[in-house]
Amino acid sequence: MSIRPFLRVPVGWATVSLLSVLALSSGFLAGQATVSAGPLRLFEVKTIYIAPSSDDLVRLLKSRLEQWGTVKVTPRVEEADAVLSCETESRIIPAKVVVKMIDAQVRLVDRHSQKLIWSTKKSTSWENTLVDDIFDQLKRDREKSFSSY
Repeated sequence: MSIRPFLRVPVGWATVSLLSVLALSSGFLAGQATVSAGPLRLFEVKTIYIAPSSDDLVRLLKSRLEQWGTVKVTPRVEEADAVLSCETESRIIPAKVVVKMIDAQVRLVDRHSQKLIWSTKKSTSWENTLVDDIFDQLKRDREKSFSSY
């Protein structure tokens, strides 16, 4: 009794080559996904979406980023590489003259991986000074991330 194959397909070099290319390319794509799974480095961020806030500090920070021009501020989260959020807290310090202190926590998060790219926490009694401090820190840290690459 002889066993006959159900379907007989001739296997030539073209078929073997095609199967090899498909096998290698699927492995390559899987390797690419693994490499790009981490958060972006700060210098790789080109577009930022600023999370909505009623805080004036966010408005001032957005204005500084737009004037800087190194990154683009986008109104749509889908177009952004990263999302910037800012949490502020005001407190009154009793003294001879009442002082209002503003604490700010600013975070930049990779939109795709949701991992933290950059953050800073600053505190001051002047809102404009606080924005300057945050913005200067962002520029310094971006430059450091670029030079360490």
